[in-house]
Amino acid sequence: MLPRKTARVLLFDGDNRLLLIRMHDPDVGDASGKVLERAYWVTIGGEMEPGEDIAIAARRELLEETGLANSWIGPPVWTTEHVLCVHGKNRLMQETFVLARTDTTGLDRSGWTELERAVIRDMKWWTLGELTQTRDLIFPTSLAAHLPALIAGDIPASPLAIAP
Repeated sequence: MLPRKTARVLLFDGDNRLLLIRMHDPDVGDASGKVLERAYWVTIGGEMEPGEDIAIAARRELLEETGLANSWIGPPVWTTEHVLCVHGKNRLMQETFVLARTDTTGLDRSGWTELERAVIRDMKWWTLGELTQTRDLIFPTSLAAHLPALIAGDIPASPLAIAP
């Protein structure tokens, strides 16, 4: 199975709100190929390009998806692996989550690709309380459980493996 190395960005603003993207891609399903019926929220990020390290990929994805060029990019804090069916082919998603911070909350969508314009429905800054109370679907599913430690400044020495 072809791996897909992905940089995910846990972007926090000055009020410790986390930026998530609401999307729905009819060409992406679970390992059986079943596509979710409703939109879901995910972190900023995407597939790493050849020759990129995680920090470069995270900065590129952040700029493309938000227009934020002056954000602080920190260390990788989490990893997860899971299988998704992308355009009819199963891919082993190997996701690394990088901590990032910004003082700017205004977002610019002008860097979006045609695909991003087709599948992204919204972007929103979330408080921890909102994330723990929402009935919306959020990936990774363990996101809200792991955020309090990061918000408190407890940064792992090496990335923690979390549930997808």
